[in-house]
Amino acid sequence: MTDVILRATPELCDEVSNLVFKLLRDLVGHRKEIDPRKIAVTSKKLLSDAKGFYAFLYRRRSESIGVITVSKSAAIYAGGYYGVIEELYVEPEFRSQSIGRTLLETVVGFAAVQGWSRLEVSTPEKEKWQRTIDFYLREGFSDNANGERLKREL
Repeated sequence: MTDVILRATPELCDEVSNLVFKLLRDLVGHRKEIDPRKIAVTSKKLLSDAKGFYAFLYRRRSESIGVITVSKSAAIYAGGYYGVIEELYVEPEFRSQSIGRTLLETVVGFAAVQGWSRLEVSTPEKEKWQRTIDFYLREGFSDNANGERLKREL
């Protein structure tokens, strides 16, 4: 079995968008319509812009079975630049095989090379996604005790 992690380029945007679509369908598909075309266009744009958005694909036998995305952010409270994990998804039949951990370790190493002071992640609602939260806690993330991030659409 040949496993490899690739930093995604614009040419790999379809693989990134396919996995992110599945993640969003799982997370919010019961509440709102997820448009795979819009995800594909956004994926290509972000990967093409090279302005602080990065994606890594986990491939097994040339098939992408996992993805993690991270964006560069900055704040005084964080001591400067830091990373925000935006999406992490592993195909269900490949979970519990350390693929998520490997993707996360890849981003931790990438963040260190970038000189970022920390990584942050927003987690889904605890009631339904406790396993996801437990994963991040096991991997060294801590609860910030400030609750989830809020958003305002523009």
